[in-house]
Amino acid sequence: MQWLVFALLVVGSSVASFVARERRFRRRWQNVELPAITVGHGAYRAGPASGAMMPSAPLALRVAALSCLVYGRGVTTALVGTALYHAGVPLRGLAEATLHGLVGYLAGGYGFGALAAIVLAALALAAGNDLLLRNHRHAFQRTRNIALASLALHGLVWANITFHGHIVASTARNVADSLAYARSIAAVAFGHAALMLALAYAYRAQLSALSPAERKLDL
Repeated sequence: MQWLVFALLVVGSSVASFVARERRFRRRWQNVELPAITVGHGAYRAGPASGAMMPSAPLALRVAALSCLVYGRGVTTALVGTALYHAGVPLRGLAEATLHGLVGYLAGGYGFGALAAIVLAALALAAGNDLLLRNHRHAFQRTRNIALASLALHGLVWANITFHGHIVASTARNVADSLAYARSIAAVAFGHAALMLALAYAYRAQLSALSPAERKLDL
């Protein structure tokens, strides 16, 4: 039951936040021109036509933004649930899974992996906002940097655990379960970061595009 409540809370709050932000900042995407298209037929009748504007952010970027919000809120909610468990709230399953993940990242991430993963989850929220906001100066660069940092951290943790690399842990403590949790989390997070990086480059032109008003201000 607690996992159902957790999922509903994370997904529900993320969707609500996404809908509010997407509607609020949609006009920024509506200032981006669509690529020119060829109209007409024949050697002397065909020609390029431009001037149409995007109705909203591309679907792939909207899905990516929502995934960033779910990822960031999921980590935050899990940490809050763990704190509540230690305060007496019956959330043992959630707390145990969260602690296993933290211990696994601590062991597989040279001692700093757990803290870095929490920071990156917070930055993922910022990346989701950037994709919806379409700040032409920062959206692409910040999304790319967050994705690269996430690839480095989660790739390191996954590789250390998978290939029995340098594991920071006491020899008196069995961390096998924690490492298994962390390895699964790292694989999913690495895939998400790779997708974010690919989308950032695929839509770099749209993320960095200047509206006519912005072009005048930059002159």
